[in-house]
Amino acid sequence: MKLNRRLNKKFNKTTILLLAVMFIGLGFAALSATLGITGHAIIGNISFDVHFANVEVKEGSMEAQSPATIDASDKTQINFSLHLTTPGQFYEFETDIVNNGTLDAYLSSIELLGLDETTKKYLNVTYRYVPGGKIRINDLLKSGETERIKVKVDFLYDITLDDLPSEEKSIDFTLNLTYTQDNGTGVERDKSEIVVDILGQDMIAYIDNVKSKYVSSEKGINFWYASSDTNGKGLYLRAGTEYDKYPIFYLRGEVDNNHVLFGGFCWKIVRTTEQGGTKLIYNGLPDSNNQCNNTGESSQLSTKSVFNIKNYASADVGYMYGTRYEFDTSSSNTTTKWEDSDYPYIYGSDVTYSDGAYTLTNTSSSDTIANVKTKHYTCKSITDISCDTVYYVYSYYNGKDFAIELTNGDKLDSIINKSNVNENDSAMKITLNTWFASNLAGQESKLEDAVWCNDRSIASGGYLVDFDLTRYSSNGATYFDVYARNVNSYFFPGLKDEEACINQNDRFTVNDTKVGNGLLKYPVGLLTADETRVAGNGYNGYSDKTYLCNGQSYWTISPRSVAGAGHSSSVFVVGSSGFLSDSDVTISRGVRPVVVLKKGIVAVSGDGTSTNPYVVG
Repeated sequence: MKLNRRLNKKFNKTTILLLAVMFIGLGFAALSATLGITGHAIIGNISFDVHFANVEVKEGSMEAQSPATIDASDKTQINFSLHLTTPGQFYEFETDIVNNGTLDAYLSSIELLGLDETTKKYLNVTYRYVPGGKIRINDLLKSGETERIKVKVDFLYDITLDDLPSEEKSIDFTLNLTYTQDNGTGVERDKSEIVVDILGQDMIAYIDNVKSKYVSSEKGINFWYASSDTNGKGLYLRAGTEYDKYPIFYLRGEVDNNHVLFGGFCWKIVRTTEQGGTKLIYNGLPDSNNQCNNTGESSQLSTKSVFNIKNYASADVGYMYGTRYEFDTSSSNTTTKWEDSDYPYIYGSDVTYSDGAYTLTNTSSSDTIANVKTKHYTCKSITDISCDTVYYVYSYYNGKDFAIELTNGDKLDSIINKSNVNENDSAMKITLNTWFASNLAGQESKLEDAVWCNDRSIASGGYLVDFDLTRYSSNGATYFDVYARNVNSYFFPGLKDEEACINQNDRFTVNDTKVGNGLLKYPVGLLTADETRVAGNGYNGYSDKTYLCNGQSYWTISPRSVAGAGHSSSVFVVGSSGFLSDSDVTISRGVRPVVVLKKGIVAVSGDGTSTNPYVVG
């Protein structure tokens, strides 16, 4: 790799008036005055010095025969040598371009030499600023400034034997970046603009916490509101991930450059992942011209599905679940609860358990749960504080108490654990598995073992929140962290796996047991509520102009709340008018499967529009 430099020696001329003399005649008398102006000029130390510094080979790069090294003679050339043997290999390095001179410079030309059309079928060279802006002619590099760039050589993965040379071939290529003394031509680049390679295509993105082309606020996108011309549309980099190994990019608003054909189906690009993959949401079948213009019911599976077959239990919001503890007597299968008038029993804030008996602690005698509020445990007695069956009263509603019956030493924590044990498949998991087995089996090698986040962590206030914690409670219902985040006007989306799902138990994966739980059979899932929000489906107000809005109501994988008196267990859905809503888990809604293409899987054709979608080979 070679960087050429050239100095245009165009210095301003200095003009100096040394002497001016004027004679004035006054008849018989000769008078004179001499006026003098003397100038002094020094030509300063002017230098032009643009060079490379600080080369760093990136993790995951193949081993080079000769690693990228700056030529010691004048620091304007980097050389390296590779022996490529396996499609999918790559070599990537970063380096600084430093203007150490006294003159501003601009990039006057870019040349990539040595690659012909045949070679480009299997060898690709890309170059970007770090963290990802496009390098363009006329980019200004002021005196004293540094730009960091990355250069990557890819031995393309998605090729055939016909694309490759019949015998070993030596290829010399040169990337020339020519910098010239600036004479007003240079243009300061928009450093909020980033160019990212998604499916082998260049897409322009902006970081989402600053003002940019379609974001008017100096603080960036406000996710509390829907996408718009002033609150974000297009491709964005999630702030806080820009220096990660694989930054997270996501689409927002009304876009039409994210259509993909894969496995015989239409999809839409949603975001990239922490592993560098590309997340896609199902968008129906292509038409006879392989176009993807689907909306409405044709953009989702032909048969709607419930999320689970029962409600009124914590287990019912689980993608997988354990023991069902129902929390409302309006359900038909009332096994572990009771309904009673608000009698003046003895209530305790907690219990101990020993020798088969519970004992109330920190009690209030002969009071009502409506008055004590934060003391939930009772033996249903006006005298006894010990019993072999204790009741946790979680709601007072319309003059009645609603409670969970606890035996054998169980307390709320153990109920949570037993409810969240991943033993049984939800109806939704069965629906997705059945569809995948019939339609995408055999495509697993192209799919990332992604995390599907069924976040069952509880918002502040506990499993069944206290009556006085009105922010997340209504008639005793329990609200999950996903709900707490999404109703907060300072909503911060959880897009990284461990932010979106605090508990590993809720991170569903196929084989990965380091980050996920390894309990899935197929790499397929649903969007999270947070992902729909960053896509532009606002909570305060809504927009039917986002690419996720199809005029139907369809499921996410994110739990909203557990049943309380007058409530059912619910999971978030994308509403028919483009807003984030919720649904009783037993109501049939639309289903749009989601998969993640592995890093390195690229499109072989198309431009991403609905009429010419990217085609994944």
